[in-house]
Order: sequence, then structure tokens, then C-alpha cells
Amino acid sequence: MVFKHSYVVPIILVIWFPLTFIITYTLSVVNENVKPLFPYISDTGSWSPESCIFGILLTTGAIFMWIIIYVRYRQVRELCEKNDFKSYTHKLNKISLYLACIASYGLIVVANFQVTNVLVVHLIGAGMCFGLGTLYQILQVVISFLIYPTFGKKSINIFRAFCTVICIITLTLTSGFALVSILQFTGDDLTKWGKEDGGYDFHLVSTIAEWILAIFTQFFLVTYTEEFKLVEFSEPTIIAKLA
Repeated sequence: MVFKHSYVVPIILVIWFPLTFIITYTLSVVNENVKPLFPYISDTGSWSPESCIFGILLTTGAIFMWIIIYVRYRQVRELCEKNDFKSYTHKLNKISLYLACIASYGLIVVANFQVTNVLVVHLIGAGMCFGLGTLYQILQVVISFLIYPTFGKKSINIFRAFCTVICIITLTLTSGFALVSILQFTGDDLTKWGKEDGGYDFHLVSTIAEWILAIFTQFFLVTYTEEFKLVEFSEPTIIAKLA
């Protein structure tokens, strides 16, 4: 059996994550668990019942990400084996695979270790997810230009690079302003951060940057759609040995 529809997975992903965030944001605001104006994405999944939905949907999204990451890795590996690309292209591809797998696992950590329960573990997961995820994007942009014009389109590569630059900038803003704001925080509940709690303006810059970071990460992954239309997977061969 040949599977020819791997291009559908990036499309599913770019619908799945926004839908997840809309659901958890709506529930958390209605239940008055967060402030309506740009909470951190994780804050919308910190309290029950939205935390349950946040956990299962983000974990499922991470599985979709693993599929995308693996298909892209195999696609580039196949191209490297059949074409005379620079020797380090395959090495970069393998490194990007490892980084992205760890980043996706970080997303699962973020989903299941809430800010309100295990803050340190949650922050480690967020660093894995966004930090290593951005490094993955950088490597894939380099790879995209290395295999062009044999494979890919210049316009897609440029858009990929644009998304990556935005992610680098917003990751820096999110991290930097989060640190500054937390040092000025005087409230009792991080998930209900208001103007009266100190450092609010810095907090708002950080949260807005995080939402932009998440959006452009999805834009980056959906750029694989066109290239995945050229991918076919055959059913794996299973050898059952007799005892």
C-alpha cells in the first residue's frame, strides 16, 4: 500500500493548534481563570477544565509535528542520496531531526506540566519547544537553499526564511521581557496578571510576542505542504521470524 497524502498533515496542524488555543482561551476567559487581554498561551491551559483539553490537544498536535518532521527528514535524505549536494547537507538534516523531535517533546511537557503546578518543568519544556524549534527552522532554511534549485521553490524558501526571522525576534522578545516583567511582579497569581501587579507593560510585550511566535511557527510548518505532495510512502515490510 502506498500513502500519497502526507501533505495533508501540515494543513491539519495549522488548523489544529489555532483551534486548540481558541477553545482553551475561550474557556479560561469565561471561567475567569485568566485576564482577557493577551495571556500567555500556557496560562489558558493552566486551570481545570481547560487544562485537560489543553493537555490532550497539544499532545496530539505534537504527534502531528513528529510526522511532519520525519517526512521532511526522509524527503531531504532521499534527495541527498540521489543528488550531488554538499556533504554537510545530510548532517544538517539529521541534526534538525533531533532538534525538532526534542522540541516536540518539549511541547508535550508544556501541555502536561502547568504553570500553576510545576513552573520550572513547564519553563524547561517551553525552552525546548520554542528554543530548539527555532533552531530547527534555521537549519531547515539553510537546507532549503542548499537543495535549491534542484528541489523547492525560491518563493517558499524566502517565506520560510521570513518566518524564521520573525520567530527569532519574537523568541528574544518573549524571553527577555518575561524575565524583566517577572522581576517586577508583585501579585499573587501569574495567570491573572493585571496592571496593578507591576511589570505589566513588559509582560504584555512578552505575551504578544509569544502569540506571534506560535503563529509564525505554524506558518513555517505549513510551507511543507506543497513539497509533501511529491512524497509517497510505502507500507513497511514486517518480517515475522519463527520461534
